[in-house]
Amino acid sequence: MRLDEFVARRQQSWRELEEGIRRARRGRLRGMSAQDLERFGMLYRRAAGDLAIAARDFPDQPVTDYLNSLLTRAHPLLFRGPSPQLSRVVRFYAVDLPRAVRAAHVYIYASVGLFALGAVAGWLAVILRPDLVATLVPPQVLDGLSQGHIGNETLKQFAPALAAFIIQNNILVSLIALVSGVAIGLPTAVLLLTNGWMLGTLGAAVHQGGIDAGFWALIVPHGAIEISVILIAGAAGLMIGDSLLRPGLLRRVDSLTRAAQRALLLALGAAPLLVVAGLIESFVTPSDLAVGAKLAVGAVTGVLLWSWLLLAGRTGRAATARRAAVPSLDVPTAA
Repeated sequence: MRLDEFVARRQQSWRELEEGIRRARRGRLRGMSAQDLERFGMLYRRAAGDLAIAARDFPDQPVTDYLNSLLTRAHPLLFRGPSPQLSRVVRFYAVDLPRAVRAAHVYIYASVGLFALGAVAGWLAVILRPDLVATLVPPQVLDGLSQGHIGNETLKQFAPALAAFIIQNNILVSLIALVSGVAIGLPTAVLLLTNGWMLGTLGAAVHQGGIDAGFWALIVPHGAIEISVILIAGAAGLMIGDSLLRPGLLRRVDSLTRAAQRALLLALGAAPLLVVAGLIESFVTPSDLAVGAKLAVGAVTGVLLWSWLLLAGRTGRAATARRAAVPSLDVPTAA
């Protein structure tokens, strides 16, 4: 086929596709009828075939570049995914994430239990074996304790090192707890235990030095959120581990896939909360606010956080009754 014959035969459909692209870009694609949309897709497929012919028979001709440009403009109009919408983000944090946390309550309880167990063990280790303090507590704290009594001003001198020691594993736990769940959850459990152990040993050592208020004023303001994120991330890892240990009637790979989807929702949804914790740590923790005010910041943020996770997205009784009265093939989502 000669080039002029090829162009003459196909040119009308190319022009029609050009017009469809112009309409779509003016926002009229949604207003197209089913027949028009089907026609638009057919024109696209026909143009794709024409491009294949042109690339084979006329690779150096302008028509090949034209068809390539035409398809490049049409493709995203037909195959683009749903555009991100603020309402979806709002719904995710207002409804979906709190419901996912509540649906994973068993794993949340397990995560809290492991963390608390490590904290109690660390506290008892310092109280019962004071001779081991040097191996359990960071040297920065020991240097401060050796002065006898440490006031808030002295605490500020080594606050960055102390805060780094407290939170360095927090961020690591939040990032790797999810992945470590594939090892049947054992690394996740160890991370939760050791993180609690670290906090318990420090708390006990500081308690022996009689500077509890100043120490906890460094930890509580941002720790209320940070530790909560760790516990949620730990629950996500335990969920994945449990899916491998107890797949039920599913194949292990299918059980893992299902659990991973839920775990990702938890871990990725909670991760941005670390930004809030970072802001508090940067501006509140090292500030000259009174100890009581700093502790109040941690208490308020903790109450707000868990009030949101435990109460948001719950369905009203009337809506629940209506939904129960209507048969549904969908599995209801735990609220």
